[in-house]
Amino acid sequence: MVGDEMDGAKARPGRILGLDALRAVAAWLVLLSHVAFWTGAGAEGIIGGLAVRGELGVAIFFALSAYLLSTPFVRRALGGHVEWSLPRYLVRRAARILPGYLLALAFVVAVAALLGGAAASALDVPTVLAHLVIGQGLTGETFQAFTQTWSLTSEVTFYLLLPLAALVAAPLVRGVQAAPSARRLLGLCAVVALVGIGQQGVAALVPDARWGGLLATSAAGHAAWFAVGVAVAVLVESERAGCRPRSPLVEVLRTSPGTLALLALVLWVVASTPVAGPRGLEATTGSEAVAAEVLYGLVAACLLLAGTSRGLTESLAASPVAGVLRWAGDISYAVFLWHVLVLQVVFAALDLRLFSAPFASVLLLVTVVSVGLGHLSWTLLERPVLDRAHRTTAAREQQPAPRA
Repeated sequence: MVGDEMDGAKARPGRILGLDALRAVAAWLVLLSHVAFWTGAGAEGIIGGLAVRGELGVAIFFALSAYLLSTPFVRRALGGHVEWSLPRYLVRRAARILPGYLLALAFVVAVAALLGGAAASALDVPTVLAHLVIGQGLTGETFQAFTQTWSLTSEVTFYLLLPLAALVAAPLVRGVQAAPSARRLLGLCAVVALVGIGQQGVAALVPDARWGGLLATSAAGHAAWFAVGVAVAVLVESERAGCRPRSPLVEVLRTSPGTLALLALVLWVVASTPVAGPRGLEATTGSEAVAAEVLYGLVAACLLLAGTSRGLTESLAASPVAGVLRWAGDISYAVFLWHVLVLQVVFAALDLRLFSAPFASVLLLVTVVSVGLGHLSWTLLERPVLDRAHRTTAAREQQPAPRA
């Protein structure tokens, strides 16, 4: 759930510190939503409503990935020169996603076997095999401590479809100047977003809850969130290419991170109301599903625009918090992977009752332990593997072609 700007432990020239902060926020929001659900706090009051809607962190993650990974394709479509390699892309994506994921999965399976009961209800060979290929989002079967990883199935699907989508979209902008190309790409993003939003409404009407859920959580079902990231990439790259629309609105979107963050907060509050559906496991209506999809996507858009605001990275790089932001961005994926397992172990160790546990203390404990595990995972496993993948792919591309 990170983009290609992340390159080992060091900040590359293209690293965007505002997005590091956004990664950390997204991971903690997802953690917050699960703690609110498990403790039962999500069913109570305004704070509970905000907490349980922390699930919108997934929309932020999807938009982030789409922004970072689509940027090379968008830049090329607008006339820029970009060196892009499919083997390098696939190797680096695998190196970023798989090591931390497989380690967390191993612990999830081990803890499930140790605890037994509900924790081990999905402990069988087909479920484990599905998780090994990150296919749990398609089967609908997952472990109690790994429920959040349905989104990785959608994420990986996006990784695989993005180069194909870029190939299909290429004829729309071939031989066209940058400004019209940008408009066409934005129009395509709007169409894709509408298709995804429509699928959410349809999924809520499917009689079979399992199939409806799979439709709703698929990459196509959340196409609007991915489209947000691509649209922001078009806006940013249009500015780079000198063809950005000169309007007061676009200027605000590119230079007002505080205003955008405040707007995201307002939208989060709106999403915490019944307009976005029930807070628990009750079925949602079509209109509620659509409202949630749109509101979460708008929050992601506001925060992504804020994180990529003109001049923000330079300001953050010169601030004392630059190192903290890089670190928080680095460990965010591992925090996402580990926090539900930590929550499960905390409940078991302290003999807490599901839906009837102290919210604040559990939130603090799960946050601290998850951050610690995230740091260890990043430092000891993820960063070394990612560094090696970057060195290996870079070395291969620098090798001279064999002579005939």
